[in-house]
Amino acid sequence: MTILGRLAAYFPLLHLAGIAWSAIRLIQRPDIITVIMFLSIVYLIPPLLFRLYCLRYPVSFGRWILNAPQRCDWWIAHQFQMTYAAVPIFESVMRLVPGFYSAWLRLWGSRIGKRIYWTPLVEIVDRHMLRVGDDVVFGHRVICTSHIITRKASGDVILILRPPNIGAGTLIGARARIGPGVRIPERAVVPYNAEYKFFYVEEPRATDMRIVEGVDANAVVI
Repeated sequence: MTILGRLAAYFPLLHLAGIAWSAIRLIQRPDIITVIMFLSIVYLIPPLLFRLYCLRYPVSFGRWILNAPQRCDWWIAHQFQMTYAAVPIFESVMRLVPGFYSAWLRLWGSRIGKRIYWTPLVEIVDRHMLRVGDDVVFGHRVICTSHIITRKASGDVILILRPPNIGAGTLIGARARIGPGVRIPERAVVPYNAEYKFFYVEEPRATDMRIVEGVDANAVVI
């Protein structure tokens, strides 16, 4: 991990501190200025900082070794989004306002269609990498993620990053799990408690490693 990656690990703490400070100011002086300041710190600063980062390092998909001294853009995005995983109510309230959550995901970099219905407890793990067509319905406690992580026998921690693609008009049943690289066709119905996975194993060839379809029992999502 690079120095930038190590510094990014402190962002969630700084973000929470900024939220706490702005909340105290809001209580002390409840006017329109402090309301805007509070909402901006909660919802705008992380995605705007990430998009600024993307001007220098555009988002890409593929394979990284997390414990190697190399830049990993997913790690930066993960740290910028950590507050919303730790305090999910910040996202849940956004879904009560039609169109607001979709617009927020677009701000992160996701490609989100029109007229999307998000139930309050949907969990989007990688907010910058979702691909959703128009008129999609997300059921209760649906989970979507764009990454999977595993450890090789050599000790390398491997990250595979691929966005899920959900076709227009799809209905995703409650508690469904949509994994990285999964493609759901238009007007599909994903059953209740379904799990659509992207699995892989890495097989050694003469001088390189290749990714093939398969099952890796040690692969996880964080």
